[in-house]
Amino acid sequence: MRVSLAAGQPARADFVLRRSTTTLQSIAVTANKRAESILEVPASITAYATEFLEKQSIQQFDQLSAYVPGLNVQLQSPNNPGFVIRGITSDDGTSYVEPRVSVFQDGVSISKSRGSVVELFDLERVEVLKGPQGTLFGRGAQIGAVHVIQNKAVNRREGFASVGSGNYNEVYANGMVNRPLLDGKLFGRVAAIYNKRDGFIDNTAGGTLNGKQTAAMRASLRWLPSATATVDIIANFQHDDSPGTSFKSVLYAPVGGTRTPFRSAALGGGDSLGINRQVGGLTVLWNQQLSSSVQFTSVTAGRRFYSDEAFDADGTLASALQFSEVAEGTQASQEFRLAYDRGGRLSGFAGVSGFWERGSQRVPFQTDERSFFALLSPLLGGSGVPFVPLIGADGQPNLSVTTNPLTRQPLKTDHVEQYQNFGETRAAEVFADATYTVQRLSLTAGLRGTYEDVDNGYEVQNSTTPGSLGVLLGAGRNNLFAPTNGRKSGTGAFRSAVGRGIASYDFGRGFLGYVSYAKGRRPNVVQVTAATVRTLSDERVYSTEAGLKGQLLGGRVQFDASAYQYDYRNFQTSITRLTATGLVNETLDAGSAKANGVEGSIRMQVNPSFAPFITYGYTDAQFDSTDVNGNRQARANNRFRLTPMHSYAAGFTLDGKLTRLGQGFVSPNMTYRGKIYFEDTNLPNIAEVGTFLFNARAGWRLKDQRTEITLIGRNLFSEPYIIDAGNTGGAFGIPTFIAGAPRLVSVQVSRRF
Repeated sequence: MRVSLAAGQPARADFVLRRSTTTLQSIAVTANKRAESILEVPASITAYATEFLEKQSIQQFDQLSAYVPGLNVQLQSPNNPGFVIRGITSDDGTSYVEPRVSVFQDGVSISKSRGSVVELFDLERVEVLKGPQGTLFGRGAQIGAVHVIQNKAVNRREGFASVGSGNYNEVYANGMVNRPLLDGKLFGRVAAIYNKRDGFIDNTAGGTLNGKQTAAMRASLRWLPSATATVDIIANFQHDDSPGTSFKSVLYAPVGGTRTPFRSAALGGGDSLGINRQVGGLTVLWNQQLSSSVQFTSVTAGRRFYSDEAFDADGTLASALQFSEVAEGTQASQEFRLAYDRGGRLSGFAGVSGFWERGSQRVPFQTDERSFFALLSPLLGGSGVPFVPLIGADGQPNLSVTTNPLTRQPLKTDHVEQYQNFGETRAAEVFADATYTVQRLSLTAGLRGTYEDVDNGYEVQNSTTPGSLGVLLGAGRNNLFAPTNGRKSGTGAFRSAVGRGIASYDFGRGFLGYVSYAKGRRPNVVQVTAATVRTLSDERVYSTEAGLKGQLLGGRVQFDASAYQYDYRNFQTSITRLTATGLVNETLDAGSAKANGVEGSIRMQVNPSFAPFITYGYTDAQFDSTDVNGNRQARANNRFRLTPMHSYAAGFTLDGKLTRLGQGFVSPNMTYRGKIYFEDTNLPNIAEVGTFLFNARAGWRLKDQRTEITLIGRNLFSEPYIIDAGNTGGAFGIPTFIAGAPRLVSVQVSRRF
C-alpha cells in the first residue's frame, strides 16, 4: 500500500496491523532489569511465554526443566526439590544453608528449598538464566536463576475456566477472572488451580505413594495513580496435602511383591506418610517513570512457608527409620532500583536492597529399637555383634533380638528423639550495571557488593527415655543424634563482591554474538553440629562463556547457541553420614572442580500451522583430580550429581484446518535425559541410565476459538525411570529409590470468556 501526500492537502489512511502467521514472535524479557527482546540479551537465557507453557501443559518446575538446556529439576515432593543448573545442585533443606540456584517470583527471591516450589499457572513467562547471576539476582544466584513472571491485572474483561479428570483418580480445575474495577485506574485479577491425583505406587501398609494434591490461588491488583506510575499488589497462597514419597528399598521385597521401585511398596507408617505444606506471600511492585530516560522501581515483599513431611527412610515395613521434617521460614525484602536508557550509547541500572530471613528445620526420629538394631548389625559386624536381617524370610520385620548383646539392656519398641537447626540472616546489597555501545559493539560491566550477618544454631535434646543403642553410634542417651546440652550457636559477618563483564557485537540481520566473564559466589556457611562450629569458605566459580543468537528466513527461524567453562574453588557438597557422634547432615568442602558445556535451541514457524522446536544441552562437570594444594581429592574425577552429560527435547505444534465444526491441534514431544549419578560418590548402583519420555497434547477447538477439549498424555509408553536414589537410607547401607511417574493421561475441557 502506498500513500501520497501533497503540501497543504490533508490525507487520511487507515491501517490494520496483523500478526504474521509465519514469523516467530520474539519473547520480551526483563533479565537486564528492562524490557528487551531475548535476541538482544547477550547472555544464555531460555524463556517460555504463556503460549508454549500451555501447549506443552507445563505446570510444574520438573516439567519445565525438560525443555531448558542445562536445567534439571528433581521433585521428590513439593517439600523436597532439587534445582540443578549446569551441574550445580541446590537442594539442601538446612535452614541456614544458602541455595546456589536462585528461584524468583516477580523479582522476589523464593529460593529456600522447602518454600521454592510453586505451581506454574496464569503466567506471563518463565525466564531461566544460566551462569553466575549475582549482579542481576543477588547473593544466592551463584550459577543461575529461575524467574517466574506472573500475569498482572489488566484493563479488560476476560477469564477462563478449565476442568478435567484422568487416571489415578485425577481431579483438575483451573480458572481466572480479570475485571476493571475503576475505569482506567484500578484493575483486579484472581486465578486459582487445583490438582489432585492418587499415588501411582500402592503402599501395602496403607494408602498410596507419589501422588499429588495441590491448591493454589493468586489475587492481584493494578493501580495507575498517574500517567507515569504503575503499582501492582500480588498475593499468593499454595497448600500441598500430598501422599507420601515412595522411598523404596530394593534389598527387601514386600510380601507378595518385588524389589523393583516401580511396583508396590510396604512402608511403615501407612497412610500417615505425606506432606502438609503452606506457602504464602505478598508483593508490591511500584514502577515510576521519572523522566523519558529514567525509571524508578521498588520491590517490597514478605513471605512465609511451613511444611511437615512424614517419610519412611529405610524403605521397608520395619519401623527402623521413621522420620518427619518440620520446616518453616519467614522473610522480608526491599529493593530500590533506578534504570537509565535514553536510546543513546549508555544505559544501565543501579540500586540497593535489603533482605531478612529467619527459619528452622526440626527432624523427629522414631524407631523400634529391635528393627534399628537389625539395621545397624551389618555396620557393626566387627564389634562382636551378630548379623540380623532387617526383614525376615516371611517378609515381616525381624524382631527376634530384644536385648542389646553388648550392654544387655532391653530394646525399646518405641523410641523418639529429634534434632533442630536454626538460621537468621540479615543482608544488604548495593549493585550497578552499565552498557556502553559504540556502533555495533556493546560493552557491559556489573558489580554487586554484599554484607551478610548470620546467626545459626543447632540443638539436640536428650530423649525423654534413654535409648538402648546410643553406645553403638556415640549418641549418648539418644540412639542417633548426639545431645548438645543446650543450643549451640555460630555467628558470622561477611563482605563480598561479584561481577560480570560482557562484550557483544551486533552482526546485523538479527545476529548477535557475545563473550562474557563472571564471578559467582555461594555465601559462607556457618555450620553448627553437635561436635563443631566452623565457617566454611565461600564457594566461588569463575565463568567464561561465548554465544551466538539470531534469526533466519525473515524471522521464521530463531536460534541460540553457547559454550561455557566454569572453574570452582572451595566446591561444597552436602551429605548425610554416620559419624562418631551419630547421624550428621553436613556440608563438606570437596575442593576444586571444573565444568564445560554447550547448549543450543532452535524454534521454527514453517507455515501458519506447523511450528517445530529442538533443544540440546551437553554438560561435562567433574571434580578435579587434585585440590588447589596439589593433594588428591576424595572424589577425584567423579561427575557432579544429578547432572546428565547429554539432554535434549524435540517436538512440534500442528494446527489443523479451521472448519465450520472447529479446529484440531496436536503438540507431541520427546525429552531425553542422559545417565546421571544421584550422589557425588558416583556409585554405579546409585545411578540412572538415559531416559526417553514421550508426551503429547491433542484436542479440538470449537469454531468460536473459545472452547477446547484437550487430551494430555505424559510418559505415553510408561518408560520406567528413577527420580532419586540413595537418600537417608544410603547412609545405613540400605539405599532407597524413588520411581518416576508412569503413563499419566487426562482429559480437560476449557472455555475462555
